[in-house]
Amino acid sequence: MKHIRIALAAAALLAFAAPALAAPQTLNVKGQAKWVSEAPVEKIVGTADGAGVLTVDLADPSTIRGTITMPVASMKSGNDQRDDHLKGSDWLEADKHPTIDFAIGSVKVVEGPKGDAVKEAKVEVTGKFTLHGVTTDLTAPATLKWKGDKVKIETAFVVKLADYKVAGKQGVVGDKVGETIDVSVVLKGIAK
Repeated sequence: MKHIRIALAAAALLAFAAPALAAPQTLNVKGQAKWVSEAPVEKIVGTADGAGVLTVDLADPSTIRGTITMPVASMKSGNDQRDDHLKGSDWLEADKHPTIDFAIGSVKVVEGPKGDAVKEAKVEVTGKFTLHGVTTDLTAPATLKWKGDKVKIETAFVVKLADYKVAGKQGVVGDKVGETIDVSVVLKGIAK
């Protein structure tokens, strides 16, 4: 009888602990980044497509790892000539540096997860951001929302062009193109 009680207690403990021991799921995400350059002469608004493969245990958002990639070729500003210049040798050199990447190294949960049908957590994501062949450390706030296995990730951060050796034609940065670029990203996927 004692062995049966121990076995039942162990089974109950394992059943309770199983969600905490859940293996991370794969999360294929796709979405879009919006970027804004504000300069005295001109405000430029553009987009870029993004995708990545992440792993995450949704019970613990701090477990998110993986890389988000945006092809430079997907960047659009609403002006084909400007887009050609953006991807060309004076700017992002898409032929040499075809992608912009963010590799997640750590995630700090700031708030949550909370919610019933739709869960939400606010986090701080830190990783390696690579633009124009230059890699720097980047930390940005992000919000994760999920319902079942459907996940949405939103973040925003600022990119200083000089940090990534993006100079453009002489006199353009700071006049027609902002010295910093505001970036906001929305990614969606299904955890499997």
